[in-house]
Formats: sequence, C-alpha cells, structure tokens
Amino acid sequence: MKLPQRIELWLLLAVIAAGLIIVFASHHRDDEPAQASQSSDDAPLMLHRCSIERDQENARLEIELRVQNVGADKLVLQTPKVKLLAANDREIPGFFLPFEPLPEVPAKATQDVQLRYWLEAADLKGVLNLDVEGHRIEVKGAKKLALNSLTNAEKKIFKPGEW
Repeated sequence: MKLPQRIELWLLLAVIAAGLIIVFASHHRDDEPAQASQSSDDAPLMLHRCSIERDQENARLEIELRVQNVGADKLVLQTPKVKLLAANDREIPGFFLPFEPLPEVPAKATQDVQLRYWLEAADLKGVLNLDVEGHRIEVKGAKKLALNSLTNAEKKIFKPGEW
C-alpha cells in the first residue's frame, strides 16, 4: 500500500490530531469541584449578595452565598438541611424552576451557590436567617422593608447588612 504523497492530506491529518489533543488535554477550572480554601477566616457560610424581585403581592428572593461542606457526602441545598427562617421561625418556602437542578456542594468542598425563595409581604417586616445544617447567617436585618416600595418585576440588589 502506498502512503498518500500529497502534502495537503498530511497537513489536514496533523491539524485534526492537534485539535483532538487540545480538546482532550485541556483542563478547565469548572470540570472539578471547588476545593476548600486553607484561609483562617473561611467560614461555613458567607453571604455575597441578595436580590429581590417583586411579583404583585409577593417577592422572589435570590441569595448568593459561599457554602462550605465538611461532610463526607454531597450537600443538596434543600429542606430540611437548608431553611430560610422568618422572624417568628416560620420556614419560608423555596422557589425552583422545573428543569433547573437543585444546587449542591460536593463533599469536603466550598462552592458559591444561588438559592431562591418565595416571600410574602409579612416576611419582609423582620429578620431573615438562613440555616444550613445548623450554621446560621443573617440574610436580612430587622429593618422593615415595605413590599409596596419595590417596583413590580424590577430586581433590586442588596449587599450584606444593607437591608
């Protein structure tokens, strides 16, 4: 059998081989779960920001936070392990989109996640605390926020301690 003597075929074969090597050898940061950092101030929960969007007489709250899972199993962030509690320790129901997977943190890892909750007007009158496996963090302070002060369908962003 005679090997192809045309240089174009050899160049095409080399480009294909190089492309395959690049695709399969490349390493993406998103391919592996986030590892726990070794800093001394690494808390189990760290709130980044919250956003609230009014929907008529209710509101959707999105909480962005960093969660550290020290357990040996992955942590799926849903009730009963994760709860948003109003001032009277009433559990606020979560809000989920049908085809979106629930946020989870791999075992012995730290990861940024987003949680969503469906609030009533009464929930905005007092403190909101997020409880993740016994660790609590204050999401909203005791300052009253009137739902009517928010524009319908407009997202408002709050940093920790602002509201």
